[in-house]
Amino acid sequence: MTDAPKSKKRKIPDSAAVIAGLVILLVLGLAAVFSPGGTFSDWERRELADRPADPDLTEWKTDKAVEGFLKDHVPGRQILVAVDSAAQFLTGRGSRLNTWYVGGAIVEPPVPADTRSLETKLRRFEKLAGDVPWALVTPKTHGWLIRDRMIPSMAAQYDTEAEAYAILEKSGNTVSMPEAFDANPDTMYYRTDHHWTLQGAYQAYLALGERLGYEPLPLEDFRVTEYEGFMGTTLSRSGLPPFWKDTLVCAEPDSPVTLTMNDRDGETAADRLIFPEDAATYDGYAVYLHGNHGTLTIERPDAPEGTLVVFKDSFANCLLPLLSRHYRRIIAVDARYGGGFFSEALARSDDTKAILYVYSLDSLVNDSEITKRAK
Repeated sequence: MTDAPKSKKRKIPDSAAVIAGLVILLVLGLAAVFSPGGTFSDWERRELADRPADPDLTEWKTDKAVEGFLKDHVPGRQILVAVDSAAQFLTGRGSRLNTWYVGGAIVEPPVPADTRSLETKLRRFEKLAGDVPWALVTPKTHGWLIRDRMIPSMAAQYDTEAEAYAILEKSGNTVSMPEAFDANPDTMYYRTDHHWTLQGAYQAYLALGERLGYEPLPLEDFRVTEYEGFMGTTLSRSGLPPFWKDTLVCAEPDSPVTLTMNDRDGETAADRLIFPEDAATYDGYAVYLHGNHGTLTIERPDAPEGTLVVFKDSFANCLLPLLSRHYRRIIAVDARYGGGFFSEALARSDDTKAILYVYSLDSLVNDSEITKRAK
């Protein structure tokens, strides 16, 4: 007795699969071309590619402008990018991505220690200050503080930061952050952003009191406001879906103030340091001081001390409102946005009580503009 012949499964012809794939690509391409789209991605915080002037669709090739436009405007692009980024994190291929997901937070990758650059900046800071008391604040990164939660291969890469911290600790002008940073790192930093929270800034404010000669006030003496829905730049660079959100918490003294902002396109002034309207934008951190500026001046006539000169990156933005309680004038310079040489800022004051440098480790090590202007 012979077995009945087995029925053969029908295979989809290869040509049909190719045609189906081409149809899908064509539909997505046409959807990208004819959909209204947008010019800016709040999620990624970047400008999207412009629509090409006259794309030539008669040939089976595209130029870079067409390719860039199709990549930026294909329907469902955010979902596709999020899925791809999540897969890289889950499979361990994300060790060199722009940002890393670790235990409920998105953190910056480790900062390679360029010891020569770091030592050069410290020498210039010392020379620039002369006889004026000065201090440097460079907090340890969120990634460094929670490296014990990482897989060993990832945690080991943060050893590159150890050498930089060792150099900073040797400097008698570096202000160490309180134990609260090691004990509660997740309350010192946002989950979606590399900047410190109000609690982190307040701990720095407490630590600076003895060095700069003021008596820190309890946080209850400041006016505190909160703004929900903040998604920081660290999350935006990760490619991960925006499932996490933070609450921006701000504090400033409740007394009259004048803020003067100088940028390359001119000067503007305001009578406040916190800008609630900016909290709802893609750049929510601009709630402090209306963002970054080449030079800004904070004047609070009822403060007890004279002038504090600050050379900074954005890490100082949430700290300056706290410090303004103690200084009648704060002159702050951000080398990334102009501001001239640091000595020019010092020349604007004849009653400088102290000089403060506030930089993230990445800026302090890698920002060449600081080296150029610190003279």
